[in-house]
Amino acid sequence: MTVRTGKVLRAALITILILGVAGCTHNPLIGKWSIKSRDKESDANFVDELTSNMKKASGATTVEFRKDSILISGGPQEHTVNGVSYVVQELEGGATTVQIMQPRKSDPDNNDVDVCHVDPTGNAAQLESRNTVIQLTRSGN
Repeated sequence: MTVRTGKVLRAALITILILGVAGCTHNPLIGKWSIKSRDKESDANFVDELTSNMKKASGATTVEFRKDSILISGGPQEHTVNGVSYVVQELEGGATTVQIMQPRKSDPDNNDVDVCHVDPTGNAAQLESRNTVIQLTRSGN
């Protein structure tokens, strides 16, 4: 490989890397949220690791979505869900849908998937699982 070919190849790789980073979709769910309300808390025949710890009985008042984990706090004890991943879909009008995938505690090879709808302002969201709907507001922290 000639010096010129090496420089061209290096420049091409840098360009691809920059374009790839620029094309990454922002996840508006990442950060700390206050739990405003919880609805439809019927029992389910499975344990949803995220929303089961956000029910009224847990006393949780805040949830912090991190890159690969979720911290639920404000109740008698904190709870962390590890191994979380997100699929972000931007919608017309500026709203965003974020799928939250988390390994099941009883079966880590399979994921529970919750869906969160973030409004265009990024300050309100609705988290839905099979048995729970939770209204969230962006926390100032």
